Amino acid sequence: MNLSKILNLDAELVEVRIQENLSDTIVLKDSKIEEVSSGRTFGVSVRVIDKGIGFASSNNIEDLYEIAMKAYKMAKIGEKKKVKKGKPIKDKKIVKCKIPFENIDFDERKEFLKDMDEIAKDYRKIVSRSFSLTTVKTVTRYYSSEGSEIEQEIPRISMLCTCYARDKEVQYAFERIGAVAGFEALENSEDTVKRACERALRLLRARTPPKGRFKVVLDPKLTGVFIHEALGHAVEADHVANKESILANKLGEKIASDIVTIYDDPTLSGSFGFYFYDDEGVEAEKKAVVENGFLRSYLHSRETAELLGSELTGNARAQNFSSEPIVRMSNTYLKPLDYSFEELIEDIDYGLYLLGSKGGEVDPARGVFQFSCEEGFIIEKGEIKEPIKDVALSGETLEILKNIDAVGKDFSMHIGFCGKNGQYVPVGDGGAHIRTIASVGGRI
Repeated sequence: MNLSKILNLDAELVEVRIQENLSDTIVLKDSKIEEVSSGRTFGVSVRVIDKGIGFASSNNIEDLYEIAMKAYKMAKIGEKKKVKKGKPIKDKKIVKCKIPFENIDFDERKEFLKDMDEIAKDYRKIVSRSFSLTTVKTVTRYYSSEGSEIEQEIPRISMLCTCYARDKEVQYAFERIGAVAGFEALENSEDTVKRACERALRLLRARTPPKGRFKVVLDPKLTGVFIHEALGHAVEADHVANKESILANKLGEKIASDIVTIYDDPTLSGSFGFYFYDDEGVEAEKKAVVENGFLRSYLHSRETAELLGSELTGNARAQNFSSEPIVRMSNTYLKPLDYSFEELIEDIDYGLYLLGSKGGEVDPARGVFQFSCEEGFIIEKGEIKEPIKDVALSGETLEILKNIDAVGKDFSMHIGFCGKNGQYVPVGDGGAHIRTIASVGGRI
């Protein structure tokens, strides 16, 4: 492969990534199998950093030297680039599964989805159901001119359930379950399906939300989405360096209430955003982004760490071998404390309990956001009352963080895929129930 010759090129840093993805997907809709697919992608990429950054990739390993020369020539153009150097690492890591993917054949997977479909069919007003089951095993080998030789094998499994309910109108709800694990991650799938069905049915009798500024309690899923979208993107150091973040030049400053501590942690076992090493060969680590209200860290690549004079955090990730690593989150969550749910709502005379997210808009440069919640409930005199639908939560990120006056003792993580610069990577987000003040309106 001429690997040694490539790694000894005259440059600030040379990296080679070789990656294989094995994926299987089954889609079932209304008791019928609609898709069964299996795929393999294999490829190699070379990144050279010197005066500029050169990057090239191919799905044929025989092209390795050719793409290395292409990346090398590109890297010799432009102003001198500096990257934070790391220690050479030689390691091989494999996530071990209790029930490996290869132990469950396609027929068994189909039967599993049909069993989930039968659960949803038991709900009379659920008129349509769809399920998808996906497994992906990724094997990545990383080599660098620093002397690193790293191999990691990571399996990911996920199931998505979407249910439609009809009465006088149609409402839908969805739930995901998944992990970096084998089929053992799906052991609570029945509960996942029931949650989706029951939410869709509640939305049929839900009313439109009140509008205004309220004391609100966010469930762990919505807490996680808020932390990921409104804060997490603002601490990505490429946004900070480009003055596209409300948190630029705020390290060490207080940006949240004393009870707020937020982590980004790719080492969280089983989590969807888990990895051993990032795509620049930097070891994954748990780091406090916000600690007791103070901004402690940005998330870095080698380039941003050098540019901003910071330590490496292991947050450079690429969608696949053909994508260049950029600064990304992994698992971002708020540390739980000691409030029970009953204690969170008992002092609220009139407020809202908001759950989940169906998407929204975030501007990290201005520090504002707007999310569409999956559902909500009125809180009146410390009790949960009628359900509400089409709820939009909005506000200023720093104001919401500073207004958090209680954090629950519960904790859960949720799975997703985060998009940035045209790349999607698996992530986790979550935390506990929180209480704060925010503006609420109708559908967005």
